[in-house]
Amino acid sequence: MKTTNTITTKINDQRVEIKGENAFMTLGNFLRNEESLTGTKIVCAEGDCGACTVLIAKDIDASGKLEFKSVNSCILPLYLIDGAQVVTVEGIGKNVGMNIDLHEVQQKMIDHNGAQCGYCTPGFICAMAGAVEKVKSCGGTLTEKKAKNFLTGNLCRCTGYQPIIDAATSIDLNKVELLKDRYHSPDWISEMKAIKSQTVEMKFTGKSIFLPATLKEALNRKSEKNDVRLIAGSTDIGVVVNKGKLATPDTMALYHIEDLNVISHDDKFINVGATVTLTQFEDYVEKHFPEMSRLLRIFASPQIKNQGTVVGNVVNASPIADTIPFLVVSDAVVELESTSGKREVVLPNFYIGYKKLDIKPDEIVTRIKIPVLAKNEKTRLYKVSMRKDLDISAVTFAARIVFEGKKMTKVAIALGGVAATVVRLSDIEAKLTGKEFSEKVFHEAAASLDQYIKPLSDLRASKEYRMLVARNYFKKFAQEVGGEL
Repeated sequence: MKTTNTITTKINDQRVEIKGENAFMTLGNFLRNEESLTGTKIVCAEGDCGACTVLIAKDIDASGKLEFKSVNSCILPLYLIDGAQVVTVEGIGKNVGMNIDLHEVQQKMIDHNGAQCGYCTPGFICAMAGAVEKVKSCGGTLTEKKAKNFLTGNLCRCTGYQPIIDAATSIDLNKVELLKDRYHSPDWISEMKAIKSQTVEMKFTGKSIFLPATLKEALNRKSEKNDVRLIAGSTDIGVVVNKGKLATPDTMALYHIEDLNVISHDDKFINVGATVTLTQFEDYVEKHFPEMSRLLRIFASPQIKNQGTVVGNVVNASPIADTIPFLVVSDAVVELESTSGKREVVLPNFYIGYKKLDIKPDEIVTRIKIPVLAKNEKTRLYKVSMRKDLDISAVTFAARIVFEGKKMTKVAIALGGVAATVVRLSDIEAKLTGKEFSEKVFHEAAASLDQYIKPLSDLRASKEYRMLVARNYFKKFAQEVGGEL
């Protein structure tokens, strides 16, 4: 397998090669400090405010063109953009001689006075351009609801949101030249494929980066060096690294391995590869698990979902992660591989303590298998957080119940944020299984919760609040599902 020691990308249609320890820089800092593209702003350095938003194309869509999506450049290390194309706010408009032909997004922001102090404006423009790319490509319209959903990852400190929303909803998609059309280059697409087909290995004093092109190479490296840190989308680790609380001297990322960026289904399972993003997952499961797709719309910003992965969220093992409760009640299966072979672990057994997993030092999680919905099944997923969008949960709830008439033949219930791991309430499940559904039995189950969970108080919520929310979610589930039976 061909190996290189260079990260190759395109930035605003200019080919860029990144060598040496610069590969550890974040994209945002590289754009500002090395490329003098200062329209991209760095504010929170946590992927929370959106001022650093740029567009990136790593994949080719069904039309054979680049698929541009918004990402947070402040937490994205350069070694995760090998073979990708980046467009910053400077590349949104089109250069015509000495002038710039403004993009429709930029013109509407001017027309509706969408910029106040202007500091956050480049991020809003890039996020809005990402919305236009997706909505127009799908043949839809940019409604107010869609505009708000696409801009949940962008904060305006001047509180000038209404003019920004007005700008978005006034965009005439018929006038928009999509970036994927303007930047389309068969030669670059061919080179992108070639770049991703080769392994990248960069070694420095006390540091290394390894981007294997095959799973075999990845497993061999994990076997040889157990402590190599696997980086998925860097949406969580990138924050900790930026704050100086974690070093990543030896890193490996799997996104060059094409077979791992696959989501598919058969009669039994939805199969989610290790590098499938949360956005890919959200779009794919809209028909298969509509309740999960609905939750993902408020799980994080588009910028985070476009970069973060499902498997990364699972392996990060936070007790307040929003995908885990659903996967736990689904009895999803974690597929692990090493040079010794494959094994599978049912997700409720995968978590053995706070941030402790049933994973051997030489193993890599290659995919998650989620059982398809059973007939006559009811699923509900809830979360409570300080903000509706883009906020860490205080309590999460998941329930999947299979019915025969009103009889509950299979019950699965989980809570997050009430213990060191997401808790599967097996004792309550056993008491409910076989019973006729009624609000009364769920109220009784809610009343008994203190026998099974002992929430802690922290900066997000008190133990009393968490217990109250958990009980109320049982009642909410009973009320909603009862109205459907």
